[in-house]
Amino acid sequence: MNTTSIRIIGGRNKSYRIVFKASPNIRPTSDRAKETLFSWLQFEIQNKVCLDLFAGTGGLGFEALSRGAAHVTFVEKDKGLFKNILKNIQHLEYQDNSEVACSAAIKWMKTNKRQFDLIFLDPPFDQVHYEGLLSSIKTGGLLSEGGRIYLETDKRTEVALSKNQIILKDKIIGDVRLMILQ
Repeated sequence: MNTTSIRIIGGRNKSYRIVFKASPNIRPTSDRAKETLFSWLQFEIQNKVCLDLFAGTGGLGFEALSRGAAHVTFVEKDKGLFKNILKNIQHLEYQDNSEVACSAAIKWMKTNKRQFDLIFLDPPFDQVHYEGLLSSIKTGGLLSEGGRIYLETDKRTEVALSKNQIILKDKIIGDVRLMILQ
C-alpha cells in the first residue's frame, strides 16, 4: 500500500502527521493554504463548532481541533478515509470533541440538525456545483448566525454568491482559490 501524509501545522498537535493511502482522488489542503486560512481565523477558532464537509484526510478539522475548536463533525463518503479519520480521532484523543459520518455530503446535509460556527468546504473541484452546495447550506440552516464558510476552489472557478453572502477574505495560492464567506 502506497501511503503519504500531511501534517498539523499549529496548536496542541503541531507536527502530528496524518498518514493516509495515496490516491489521485485526494487533494489535501497544502500547508501554505492552511497557514493562510488559520491566520485568517486565529482569533475566531477557539471554542467553535465546526463542520469538515468532504473531509478527505480530515486535515482541516484536525487543524481546527488542534487550535482549540470545541467540536468538529467530519463527513466523508470514502470508507477507507472515514476509518482513517476515526483512527486519528482515537490517537489524538478527540473522541469527546468530534463525530464522524460516512456519507455523501449532500445526503448527510439533508438529515443533519446541528448548526455550525465554521464550515470547511474543500470538495473535489470537478465534482461539485458550488452554488447548489452553498444554497443547500443556507436552506438547511447549517450555518449559525454570524458563522463563516471556508471555501476552496480551483483558481479558475467562478462562484456565484447569493445576495446575502459576502466574501470576507479571498486569496489565490498556486492553482487554488481560498475564500472566507459570511
